[in-house]
Amino acid sequence: MAKPSEIGVFSDILPSDIQSILHTDPFFNSIPVGAAYPISGGVAHRIYCVEAQDDRYYLKIRGDHFVTIPAIKCDPNDIENEYRSLLLFAEAVPDHFPTVLSYDARCHYLVLSDVVQGGKKLEDVLLKNEQPKGLFELYGRTLKKIQQKTRMITQSIRTNGDNEYYNTVLHHRLKYRRHPILDDLAYNLSSLPNRQLIMGDPAPKNIGFRINQQLLTFYDLETAHQGNPEFDYAYGIAHTILHTLPTIEAVRDGLTQFLKGYGDVEYDSKLIFQLSMGIMLYRLHSIIPYPINLSNNEKITMEAHIEQLLFKITGKESWDEMVKKMIVL
Repeated sequence: MAKPSEIGVFSDILPSDIQSILHTDPFFNSIPVGAAYPISGGVAHRIYCVEAQDDRYYLKIRGDHFVTIPAIKCDPNDIENEYRSLLLFAEAVPDHFPTVLSYDARCHYLVLSDVVQGGKKLEDVLLKNEQPKGLFELYGRTLKKIQQKTRMITQSIRTNGDNEYYNTVLHHRLKYRRHPILDDLAYNLSSLPNRQLIMGDPAPKNIGFRINQQLLTFYDLETAHQGNPEFDYAYGIAHTILHTLPTIEAVRDGLTQFLKGYGDVEYDSKLIFQLSMGIMLYRLHSIIPYPINLSNNEKITMEAHIEQLLFKITGKESWDEMVKKMIVL
């Protein structure tokens, strides 16, 4: 077992349960642990970086409430869902997902490999306007690649099936606003027969960017489920728009890149327009804050505008026309 002196200079400030994991977990006992410390960024989980010589690993622990928003309760046993998700995605597309190195259902934790490997969180790159040319094309191309590789996986993530969770996602992302267009959209989505394994939240906050390798990696899969591929596609569109605001030129360029990277689709245009805007509304006004380069007043203005614009979409618009209609800042 690792001795206290081997846990590093941070050991005296670590919670007792973290120290216990570091001392008893089989994987941590197989490596020369040098230091362990908490890192920010987790909403639902506590996350610790564990260093061993030149390598880093991540310890993810789920409790009975969100770490950053204690009022939101959650089930610590749901860590099993992420465990199952990671196994499926990592087997199908290993370059883009971390490896599960250890899993303890009783203590509700995962130990994961470092899938970012010296890169940066994509969200940070975008918020600082440091994105290199072609980044959004890479975003679209990567989402399409993952969907193609996982298309034939029919296994549910949750042991009792994913239907209940699927409906919960539609409620939390769309129906909670009680907007008639979004209510109809949720019904239309649920009527589609094309269920497949999706990530459910492929947002930049959950993505690493290995700049030298031009590789995007995904490390938060608690929302993965058997859903509609349109959902992850529209998620990518919505976040491309949100992270290129407020200028029309930047939005148009980023969206053109994303759509080129993802490639041709046979999705219903009206549904995709509505779904993308619904996801934008979710990010503009949510109990879980999502950082974008807009002021609060600009967010309020855009939210009100999109709510009205939803009534006017015909599905015959081009994306260029949609951008011009959406951007009122």
